[in-house]
Amino acid sequence: MAVIGLSIFVLPMSAVRANDLLTTYAQALRHDAVLRASRYQRDAALEAKPAARAMLLPRITASYDRVYNDSEIEVGYVDPTTGTPITLSRQNDGTDKSLNLSLTQPLFSLEAWYQLKQADEQVALAQLGYQASEQALMLRVAETYFGALAASDRQRTVKAEKDALWRQLDLAKQNMAIGLASVTDTGEVQARYDLAVAEELATSQDLGAAREALEEITRPPLATIDEKRVRVVPLPGPVVAPKALAGLRDNAAPAVMSKRLDQWLDEAQLGNFDLLAAKLDFDIAARDVKAANANHLPTLAATVTYTDARTGGGAFPTKAEGTAVGVGVKLPLFSGGATQSGVRRAVAAREQKLAEFDGSQRQVERQVRVAYQAVLSGTARVKALKLALASSGSALVAVETGQEIGTRTAIDLLNVQQQRYGAERNYNQARYDQLLALLRLKALTGRLAIRDLAEVDALLAAPT
Repeated sequence: MAVIGLSIFVLPMSAVRANDLLTTYAQALRHDAVLRASRYQRDAALEAKPAARAMLLPRITASYDRVYNDSEIEVGYVDPTTGTPITLSRQNDGTDKSLNLSLTQPLFSLEAWYQLKQADEQVALAQLGYQASEQALMLRVAETYFGALAASDRQRTVKAEKDALWRQLDLAKQNMAIGLASVTDTGEVQARYDLAVAEELATSQDLGAAREALEEITRPPLATIDEKRVRVVPLPGPVVAPKALAGLRDNAAPAVMSKRLDQWLDEAQLGNFDLLAAKLDFDIAARDVKAANANHLPTLAATVTYTDARTGGGAFPTKAEGTAVGVGVKLPLFSGGATQSGVRRAVAAREQKLAEFDGSQRQVERQVRVAYQAVLSGTARVKALKLALASSGSALVAVETGQEIGTRTAIDLLNVQQQRYGAERNYNQARYDQLLALLRLKALTGRLAIRDLAEVDALLAAPT
C-alpha cells in the first residue's frame, strides 16, 4: 500500500505518546461485533470457489441395496380334460443384493466454466468487503474516540463556566445586600447560572453515551448466544470517575496538504472500496449473462459404472457383474421459454449493476471533493478559532479589570465569559473535525491504514 504524501500534524519527536487511540483500536480489532460478522461473512463467501470448481471435477456415487424376499406364488387353472380346478404354489424366498459404483466426469459445460470464473470474482468481492470493514473500523474507532473526547471537553468547559457563574452569583448577592448591585443584574447572573447547571447535566448525559459507544466496539464478545451478561451495580459510596481519555496536545498544529484534489480523485478511482465492489458486482453480473446464454449449448460427460447384482429369490436366481463405460451428450431443445427468460433477467441485472457502478463513481467523486474541502476549511477554521480563543482570553482579562475599577458591568463580564468558554469548545471541536476529515479523505481512497492512526495517536497527551 503506497504512502500518502500528507503529514497530519507537526509534533516534537521528544513528546511522550499516550497510545490511548491505538489501545482502543487494538481492543476493537479483537472484539468489534461488526468486524467479526464481516470476517465470517467473508469466510462463507470464499466457499463459492470450491463449490464452482466441483462442477468441473469427477463425481463418484455408490449405492448398495440388500432386500430379503419372503413370498409365495400361487397359480390356479382348470384342467381342460377333467374340468378340475388345479392350484400350483411356489415358495419364493431369497436375498437380493445390488452394488453400484458410478463415476461421472464432465467433459464440456460452458455454463460451469463461466460459473468458475464468476466464483473468482465473488471471492475477490468477499476479500474486498472484509478489507473495507477493517478500514471502516479504523474510522469508527477514531470517530467514536474523538466523539467521547469532544463530549469530555464540553463537560469540562461547561463545568468551568458554571463554577465561574457561581462565583459571580455569590458576589452579586453580596453586592446586592449592601446596595452595590441591582436586582436585575443579580437575576441575570442567576438565570445564566441555572442554564449552566442544566447544560452540565446534558453534557454529562452526552459523555455517558459517548463512553457507551466506545464500550460497544471494545467489549469482549459473547461466547454463546445463551451467555448472560452480568451488570455490575455500584455500591453506595464515593463515585469513581472513569479514566480520562488522552487529548490532543496544545502544540499539535495542522499541516498543509501536499496533494491536489485531482490526485485524490485519481487515487479514489483506483482504491475506493465501494467503487471496486461496484465494479466486481458488474463483472459478476456480466458472467451471469454468459452463463445464461450457455444454457442453449450441449453438455458432455463421461461415465464409468461398476455393477454387482445378485438375486436369490424367484424361479431363476441370477448374478450380474461388470463395468460399463460411456459418453453422454445432453442438448437442450425446448424448456418452455425458461432459458430465454433467464438470459433476459441476467441482462437486466447486468445493466442494473452498470447503473449502480456509474452512481458509485459519481458518489465517490462528490465525497472526495467534500472531504477535501473539509480538510482545507477545517485547517483554516482551526487557525481562526485559535486566534479567537486567544482574543477572547485577552478580552476576559480586560473586562475583569474593568469591572474591578468600575468601568465594566457584571453583564459585560458574563458575556465575555460565555464567549471565552464557547471559543474553547469550538476550537477543540474544530481540531477533532479537521483530523477526522483527513482520515475520511484517506478512507475514500482506500488507503487508511494503522500507520494513520499511529500518527494521530502521536498527537495525544496523557491527561494530567
